[in-house]
Amino acid sequence: MEETKERFIMHNFIEEIVSEIEEELKDGDHSYPQDIVTEMVDGYVPVYNSGVIEFANELEGQDWSDVWLGASYMEFQHEGENIIRQLQINIFQLLYEKVCSHEKIRELI
Repeated sequence: MEETKERFIMHNFIEEIVSEIEEELKDGDHSYPQDIVTEMVDGYVPVYNSGVIEFANELEGQDWSDVWLGASYMEFQHEGENIIRQLQINIFQLLYEKVCSHEKIRELI
């Protein structure tokens, strides 16, 4: 029996994060919506080594390069404790940049 694996699509992933942020901001009084965005994006960064590597490997094109090689727009341009930690930092920065540039989030923050 052939194992089928759902293809990772960044656009859908970002839409999922944005929807969750919208729900969170609608449900309560948040004086600092940027903190909610940061917290929610951070929750989507893989924790375990295998998850970090799998996530990074499923990226394509510029996203792949930004995570594996780092990107000039990334705020945290320092080396992590090890390659896994650096990948986590780069994944966070990639997701954060994409979520914050989403039209719905720009309207909310």
